[in-house]
Amino acid sequence: MSTAAFVIVLVVGIVAVQLLIAVPMVIWWRRRSRAVAAWFTTELEGETVVLGPEKGAYRGATAPGYPVVKNNGMIALTRRRLIFRTLTNTTIEVPVDAITAVRQQSVFKGSVTGGRPHLIVTTAAGDIGFYVFAGIVAWIAALTPTTHL
Repeated sequence: MSTAAFVIVLVVGIVAVQLLIAVPMVIWWRRRSRAVAAWFTTELEGETVVLGPEKGAYRGATAPGYPVVKNNGMIALTRRRLIFRTLTNTTIEVPVDAITAVRQQSVFKGSVTGGRPHLIVTTAAGDIGFYVFAGIVAWIAALTPTTHL
């Protein structure tokens, strides 16, 4: 076998292995996203939804009692709580009354999200970081303590 043919076979083999790994992951991701969206429909029934549910990412927290592991999922804001549900079924809930400040920050806990800002929610216990794929301007306005009274 010539060197050129070997390289072509090697590249095709690597691409095939990559597809065998990526396709099931994408299928799982989409299935879990639909399940989380359905969960939000049930969970938020009877509550006044201010924003969301939207796709987002949990970026960690400096406040105790919140998960250490970052994760993708969906975020929503109601009049009484900010709620995030991860694709692995972890629910992160912050009571609106506990929010003392809201800001955007380029870097949170050493992580950068492609140059886009994090949504940082501050409570008396510490900071909780989120990333909202659609943007955070409306989230900051809705979460600012003077506007959610």
